[in-house]
Parts: sequence; structure tokens; C-alpha cells
Amino acid sequence: MSLPDRKESEVRQMLAGPHPLVPPDLVDRATARGRRLLAHRRLLRRLGRLCALLVLVALTWAVMAHGGLHPPARTTPPAEGW
Repeated sequence: MSLPDRKESEVRQMLAGPHPLVPPDLVDRATARGRRLLAHRRLLRRLGRLCALLVLVALTWAVMAHGGLHPPARTTPPAEGW
């Protein structure tokens, strides 16, 4: 028979000892924090969608105002100063 493992005996002592008390308002605090996290994520998602929509509107306006690329010139400009 071998000697008991030191780590195992320490774990057994911790498990056998007095357990810490759980705060009575722990559930309320956890619920409130969860709600805040969800609200922040929802806000960030909405801001991201708003930014994407604004970029799409700006690109649409730029294409409509400038008409995309200009067509190439049909004739070359005169070569002056040669």
C-alpha cells in the first residue's frame, strides 16, 4: 500500500471544510448583468446595421450623381508644343 497523495489529501480537506455562503442577491445581480450585456450587444448590432445602410446609401448616391466611369474620349486632344 502506498502513501496518500498530498494533492488528493488537500482537495479532500477543502471539500470537507466549510463551504462559502452564496450572496442572497446573486441571482438578481446575474440577471441584471445579463440584461445589460444583451442590451449592449443589441445596440452594437443596430449601430453596425445603421453604418452599413449609410455606406450603401452613400455609394448609391455617388454612382447616381457621377454616373460611374466616364466614357473614353472619341478623339485625342491636339498635340501642341511639339
